[in-house]
Parts: sequence; C-alpha cells; structure tokens
Amino acid sequence: MDNSYIFWIILYSVICICAIAAVVKLMARKAPRPMRKTPAQYVSVSSAEKLDDSFLKAYELDWKPEKDLSEKVPDGIRKVLDGIEAISPVVTEFSSKLNDPDIDPKEISKMIITDQGLTSYILKRVNSPFYRLAQKVDNIFSAIVILGYNEIYRIVVEERTSRIGIKPTREEWAHANLTSTIAAYLASTSRIGAPGGTMVTLGMLHDIAKIIMRKSLPQPEVPFSADPRERLRQEIDFYGIDHASLGGYLARLWKMPEKLSSAIEKHHWPMFWPVREVSHAVPDAVKEITILSISDIAAKNFLDEISGLYIGDDYYRYIKKQPKMESILTMEITRDLNRIKRIAGIGTPESPEDSSEAEQS
Repeated sequence: MDNSYIFWIILYSVICICAIAAVVKLMARKAPRPMRKTPAQYVSVSSAEKLDDSFLKAYELDWKPEKDLSEKVPDGIRKVLDGIEAISPVVTEFSSKLNDPDIDPKEISKMIITDQGLTSYILKRVNSPFYRLAQKVDNIFSAIVILGYNEIYRIVVEERTSRIGIKPTREEWAHANLTSTIAAYLASTSRIGAPGGTMVTLGMLHDIAKIIMRKSLPQPEVPFSADPRERLRQEIDFYGIDHASLGGYLARLWKMPEKLSSAIEKHHWPMFWPVREVSHAVPDAVKEITILSISDIAAKNFLDEISGLYIGDDYYRYIKKQPKMESILTMEITRDLNRIKRIAGIGTPESPEDSSEAEQS
C-alpha cells in the first residue's frame, strides 16, 4: 500500500477523534449542573461551628420556659388586655414606610399633620431640652430633616402608647429608647436583612407588656429580679405567663404584622436556645429576634442593670459581631445612648430642665 495513502488515513482518523472530543466537551459545558440542596429554614453561622459545638454549653440550663405561652394567657389577664384600646395604625404604617428605600419626608409630614394632637406633641418634644437644637422647629418637615425618620418615629410611638394609657417609668422609657437605638444601629451594620424601621418599632414596643403588668396586675411582695432569665421564671410562677409572651399576644390583638408579634413574643428565646433551633422554629423572624435580643441585653448592660452577654456566641457571629459588649456598644452610638440616659436621669445628675423632660416622656 502506498505510504501516502496510509498517511492520509491516519490524519483523517486523528481529525475525526479530535472533532468528536470537542463536541463531547462542548455538550458537557452546556449540560445543566445539578442544583445544590440548601437546607431550608437553616441559619449558617460560621464554618468553625461545624467542627466545634462548644458554644452550645451556654444553653445547658436548669430551667427553660415553654415555647407556646402566648396561647395560654390566663383568663384574668386576658380580660385586662382586651380592655386596652388598640394602638393607632399610624405606628405600623410609619414603620413600613421606614423600610421603604424611597421614603419621602413630605409624605411622612402629610401623614402626621392630619393629627393635630400628634403634631403638637412632636413639635413640643423636638423643641425640648432633650435635643437642644440651636433654633426652634415649627413644622414636621423640618423636624424630620433635622432629626431623621427614626427619631421622629420614636416620638410617634411614645405619643400613641401614652394616648391609650400605657405610660412608662423613667427606667422603662430609657430602656425602650436605648434598645431601639441599638437595634437600628445593628440592623444597619450587620447587613443581614433586618429592616431598620421594623427594628425601631420592636425596640420601642418589645417590653410594653411589662408596663401593663406593673400598672394593671398585682405585684409580688419581693420585686422581680434584674436578671432577665430569673425574671421570666418569676413572672411565669406569679402570673402564669411572662411579659414577652404577653407582649406577643397583645401585638396580635392590635393586628400588628405577624413578624413583629412573633419577635416581641420570642425576644428572650436566644437566652435559652441556639440560633439554629430558633431559625427552624421561626424562620421568618429569626433576624429580627436576634438583633432585638442582643439590643435588649446591651441596653441592660449599658444601664448597669446586668453584666454579661446572656446569649450564646452563635447569635453574635450571626450578625457579624464579636461576642462582647464592646462590639455592640460602640463609640458610634455611645453619644446617643448617653443622651437618653442623661434625660432619663439614670446614674447621672440632671438639670431641672432634663428632669422635667424625663417626667413628660
């Protein structure tokens, strides 16, 4: 056989093999890859925790509350709550607008000025010694521009709750405002998707049932403990329900969004169960519960009511913070926190003007 003929046969075979390989490779690229299955309703905290579960020791406690107490409100307490007027819809309406990236100060102003009582209250607060503005503010639009949406919203919540007879003590007022300020800060810096407006709302309302318990229910001979876990145990022993569960029930009675109601009801769960367990139980509200719980504990630490984290490291890692108070109570918000503490007259001597303002709040 002619050598040239053999050469052309071999060359043709090589070309065919290369062509077939190229087609197979191209088809492999176009073939859809199997989707990775991610466990639903699961919070990933850090890869280190897959190897080290030592953080779970924080949840090895002698006592834990039941998880469904809001469904077991004692009849006597239920009657008290049923007699409380519903909070104004402007609270939830304003809260939802705070979560809108296209929020408009003119629109918020129009919503507020339709209520003369609310308008008057806001302007009075804005021009009080609390803010110490250089010049007097005479309209809601200017108040929003100067103080910001969150600050105006906190004043709205104060006025609306006061209107239905829920008036906090200095300590309760300070704790709500501190928690709200810290929660708004953590919502912004953690970037886990918890809406800032929602966190401001939760910070202001998470302990609202404590005020009702103090005002409308019998009190124990020995005051409740400052320790948050022990207080829950004492409330359940004394009333048959704790203030968090009662707050969730009240929020649902007011027809507040379920996410807010659930977060109020469960804001103490992180002291008893790890974030992964909470994320399975309430996947839609775990972000809000995490930030609210940490903010609540941080506010108590700031007021020297307690000392310590009370919540496992997993929650702090979830919001990308170190498990220490210094990572929460940062210099960035200390000025605002100190201002709230000063006006409340807690731990520092206040001027007559400050004292008067704290009493009004």
